[in-house]
Amino acid sequence: MCGRYVITLTVDQLRALFECQDRPNLQPSWNAAPTQDLPVVRRGAGGRARLTCIRWGLVPHWSRTGPAGARPLINARSETAADKPTFRAALKRRRALIPADGFYEWRSLPGGKQPWYITRTDGAPLVFAGLWERWGEGADRIDSFAILTRQAGPDTAWLHDRVPVMLAPDAFQTWLDPDTDPEPFFAPLDEGALSARPVSRRVNAVRANDAGLIEAGGEGDE
Repeated sequence: MCGRYVITLTVDQLRALFECQDRPNLQPSWNAAPTQDLPVVRRGAGGRARLTCIRWGLVPHWSRTGPAGARPLINARSETAADKPTFRAALKRRRALIPADGFYEWRSLPGGKQPWYITRTDGAPLVFAGLWERWGEGADRIDSFAILTRQAGPDTAWLHDRVPVMLAPDAFQTWLDPDTDPEPFFAPLDEGALSARPVSRRVNAVRANDAGLIEAGGEGDE
């Protein structure tokens, strides 16, 4: 799964990465968490990529209560998304790209949960395959997203059995196209593409949000 991640790419970096023109007001986050508004790319008019910030934690359009009191649906299993009422329509018609520097997973140790920070070995940004939905109308409208996951490969399976579905740059536009079959996009990255390192246990607190969180070895712990 993916329950926290890092996104510090600037608007200009995102515009170049996704070939879009939007300039949303972005703030870097070293501890992006569910229910926060975070940058995503969606398909706009004429098939153009649109960069906006929406809520992490998908709210189905048919939900009677919306996000109130509901558990955020932050991940969707790629193996079953096409069959689940919560995700089926979004997989067909409302796909998203979620940029990230890296993401966190945890191991339980005698002294508590130890976060590990996972990035691309080559230092390139990660782009997760996602789904989005729109709930409500007018001032009550909420756009929200979930990250698709798949079985982990050898790089990270020792840490957690799931990872986000990650896309190569040449797949960005085709993933957003609702006429394309989603199944081929769910293949794993090549072995050796991801690396992980232990980082600060301050990540465990959502309120912690600074560059010290991702320093190798967990420096900055109290």
